[in-house]
Parts: sequence; structure tokens; C-alpha cells
Amino acid sequence: MMLAILSCTIGVRADDETKQKQPPPSLSEIVLFGTRPVSELASDRYRQSGRPCVTAYLAAISPKSSAILNLGPAGYDDAVKARRLNLTEQMAVILGEGARDEAERFAFAVPLSPEWEGMSEGPVNEANFVDNWLEKRSKTAVAILPFLHLFKAHRLRAGYEAAKFGNEKGLWPILSRRYHESLEKARASGNALITCIADDLDAQPFVYLDGQGRP
Repeated sequence: MMLAILSCTIGVRADDETKQKQPPPSLSEIVLFGTRPVSELASDRYRQSGRPCVTAYLAAISPKSSAILNLGPAGYDDAVKARRLNLTEQMAVILGEGARDEAERFAFAVPLSPEWEGMSEGPVNEANFVDNWLEKRSKTAVAILPFLHLFKAHRLRAGYEAAKFGNEKGLWPILSRRYHESLEKARASGNALITCIADDLDAQPFVYLDGQGRP
């Protein structure tokens, strides 16, 4: 029994040490990946020009936004569910409560996966799902349209990095073009938070696989 308790304690300490070695997440990572809680967001990692965006985002979060403030457990099914809840809440925070119903419908339909395994297929499938959603729900999707452009841009950039890593020479130029198109649509939305999160996303050296260059 004592050995079991000791093993658990060592595991927790190891996890804590690993967590402490991780750099603080970017704002766009918090919003669009949803794997780390907002409590890890550190505005002091940003240059002065980027801090107002972080401040505005934090000010928009309600104390009731538990899906953002407290991410769920790490088991496969639970992790996916937690990311869906987080995605819903992110849209409600950024776009307003009027977007919640459509946000929830999208978040629980998009094919999220806890790990893309270094391949482009996963993030590209999620980006393509946005196009299908907009085609089928063109009227109701208006409520979350700016966020969908932002989400799509993030997945396309992740797909680009994976395509570069996998030497998919015919794919990454297409993903680069689609990434910039989606990013510009997000920036043109007129929503200040969407625009500054888009800028944050584009400023990151990578969003999924390091060392693959920028699209």
C-alpha cells in the first residue's frame, strides 16, 4: 500500500515538473486547442503591443465559464468531451451568449481528436468540416462565422506543419494559401477579439510541429 502511494506521488511530481518545463501557452493555443486551462495564460510573455488582447480576453471570461477555467480529465473520451465544452464556451465568450446554441452544435459535431499523430489528415479534416458546416447551415452559422474562420485557419496551419513534416510537397502550398485566406476572413470580421487572436495565431513560430517554417 505504501509503495502504491509513493508511486502515485512520484507520478504527480513528475507531471508537475513536466508542466513547469512547458512554456506558457499562447492566447491562440488556449482558445483554439483547448488542452490547457486559462490559468496558464501569462500576459507577461507578450510584448506590450500584444497585452491588451490578452487583457480584453480575460475580461470577457465569466466566473461561470468552468469549461475554460477548469479543463476536464485526460482520458481519451473525457479529453474530447472537455475540448468540445471548451470550444463552445470560447465561442460564447468571444462572440456573446447569442452564439451559444450554434456554437454548441458545431463543437459537438466537428471531428475533434486528442492527437493528430503528426499527420496532416486530422487537422485538415477539421478545417474541411468547417466548409461543410457553412454549406449546410449557411443561415444559422452566421452567429459563429468569425470564429469558424479563425478555427479553420488554426487547423490549416497545423495541417501545413504536418504536411511539411511528412514531405507532402503537393499539399503544403495549398494549405498555406487556404490558411492565409481563412486568416484574412477572420481579421475582416470586425470583432476585435477575433482579430487580435488571429494576429496572435499568425505570430506564433509554430502551432503544432516545431521547425517546419511559416506558411
